[in-house]
Amino acid sequence: MTKYLAIDMGATSIRGILGVYEDGQISFEEVMRYNHEMVAKDGINYWNIDGLLENIYKTVIEHGGTIESIGVDTWGVDYGLIDDEGNLVASPMAYRNDIYAKGLASIEDKISLKDLYLKTGNQIMDINTLFQLETLRKEHPDLLDKAKVILMTPNLINYFLSGEKYGEKTICSTSQMFDLEAGDWNYKLFEDLGFDKDLLPEVTEKTVIGSTKNSSNDEINKFDIKVLQVPSHDTASATYLTEAYDNLDTLFISSGTWSLVGCFTDNPIITEESYNYDLTNETGFAGKNMFFKNITGLYLIEQLKKAIEAKEGQKLSFDEITRRVHETEDFSYYVDVYDEELNKQTDDFIGVFEKYLDDNAYQKSVDPMEYFRLLYQSIVESYVEVVEYIEHILDRKFKKAHIIGGGSQSEILCQLVADKLGLAVIAGPKEATGMGNILSQVEILEGREASLKLREYILNSEEIKIYK
Repeated sequence: MTKYLAIDMGATSIRGILGVYEDGQISFEEVMRYNHEMVAKDGINYWNIDGLLENIYKTVIEHGGTIESIGVDTWGVDYGLIDDEGNLVASPMAYRNDIYAKGLASIEDKISLKDLYLKTGNQIMDINTLFQLETLRKEHPDLLDKAKVILMTPNLINYFLSGEKYGEKTICSTSQMFDLEAGDWNYKLFEDLGFDKDLLPEVTEKTVIGSTKNSSNDEINKFDIKVLQVPSHDTASATYLTEAYDNLDTLFISSGTWSLVGCFTDNPIITEESYNYDLTNETGFAGKNMFFKNITGLYLIEQLKKAIEAKEGQKLSFDEITRRVHETEDFSYYVDVYDEELNKQTDDFIGVFEKYLDDNAYQKSVDPMEYFRLLYQSIVESYVEVVEYIEHILDRKFKKAHIIGGGSQSEILCQLVADKLGLAVIAGPKEATGMGNILSQVEILEGREASLKLREYILNSEEIKIYK
């Protein structure tokens, strides 16, 4: 029996998933869940890195005597800076900050955004690592001057676990600083934009990065646990668990705080047309290319839920939300899920949302609960638009869509997707990211054949549902 620990970090919660592998079978158990929020200081949102590490360390200590290995995956684009002495220069800034538009504008003064896209293949979003770094250089150059190395978030956690400073392809490919064809940093671009290329860590092919015995933490360095290089961008780990990974006729929809709608391709699709449609390329599991678009996902649903709970003074169940959505008639209009105001952090989401409706001459509802249906409709409409773009560029018609993540548990979302796209929808597993993380650990330590058998077992399990 072998036990693997996946540290699966999302933007609102992190999970510890234990995979127990024995006699060709695997079971999964959630052994840690920590809901975390950004910490605001002087108008800037930071990640609570101390709270994140504390919960990760606790989990490792609790299971340290039994687990063979650890793999870490996280959301994309964010990073930490490490100085000459191996310490964090400052708390890592979060991607949800308004100031990064300054970095984007500054980079655009040096290179056209279209040329930047053609060099990196990444959708132009001001939250991307390159624009964050440029903002830091303009606003807090002293912090960048102190830095010895830049580590993307999962690589940063790996450093605290093992003492090793490496980059990993899937997460580095989210940065707008990566050469997708070469599978390495675009060093020339980085230097041409005025940055020191020595800040970029080696993108390693190692599968075993190191061991917890070399961690600076005195509690976990008592153990000798392998720290493995899994696909450390959560999307790459998750989409490996979709039918889209093997079948070009199937879309993937990774549905969480963000929605990622797209497919796998043999090579990166980096053209003027894909730039105009705002589509992105990133590296997936085992180096496969993911071609998709980042869309605001369940974040708006979460914000509305949170606002109604604050107003009513009690928790709102998803069963109640589902019931009310079924009772609410379709709206005759959609909201723009990309709208900047709707996506800002706020304590008055309902007020911001209704101002948006007023500004666009849309009729408001007396009961804010009805807005859940409007948001679900609008999210799915944005999916439809992206699928049409991708089908046009690839000259490909999709026959199925595979939804993973939290959204795969929403009957409303899955059925709306099936209806609006006219496709069969495969839904699940919910914890695709953690499972994909663990299967990649199995592959490293047990071999490819063992990993593929377990993947087939999961995709044929009772957790998978079909919507027509």
